[in-house]
Amino acid sequence: MRDAGTGRRRGPGRRFAALLPTLLVIAVGLGLLHARSLAQATGKETVADAPTIMTPSVRPHRVIAYYFHTTYRCASCRAIEAYSREAIETAFADQLKDGRLVWRTVNTEVKGNEHFVKDYNLYTKSLVLVNEVRGKPAQWKNLERVWQLLQDKTKFLRYVQDETRAYLSARS
Repeated sequence: MRDAGTGRRRGPGRRFAALLPTLLVIAVGLGLLHARSLAQATGKETVADAPTIMTPSVRPHRVIAYYFHTTYRCASCRAIEAYSREAIETAFADQLKDGRLVWRTVNTEVKGNEHFVKDYNLYTKSLVLVNEVRGKPAQWKNLERVWQLLQDKTKFLRYVQDETRAYLSARS
């Protein structure tokens, strides 16, 4: 159908053109969801699982809290990550914001991340605090009690916060 005044076509074509950006965003989002679920089903790497690239710290001292996991993650492993993140984010918001503390999750099965297993003597999913001085790890501690405290969230949070506080105050 043509517009009598302009002679241009009107109708569903214009409406479709207006919707095109929205449809494109939806299609890309669905594609990413499909790719992620396919990667999880096949065990293949996704962009979110890419190797952790370490950048040197600009601070003379900072603490990195790593949660190390593998591709397969049980309910307990997910709970340890969630409680650890909660403990750090609720007690150390200022330190996270200014870079004195950094939170990272790392899949040790992703190519490029295997070295963490050797670096920190990992044998299971783990929360590890690393005291970094002038961009280099000075000391580290695997918070192994997270497994024992998993059934008592209050003690779990206190344990992670106390250990993190001690590392933040250390100056190796």
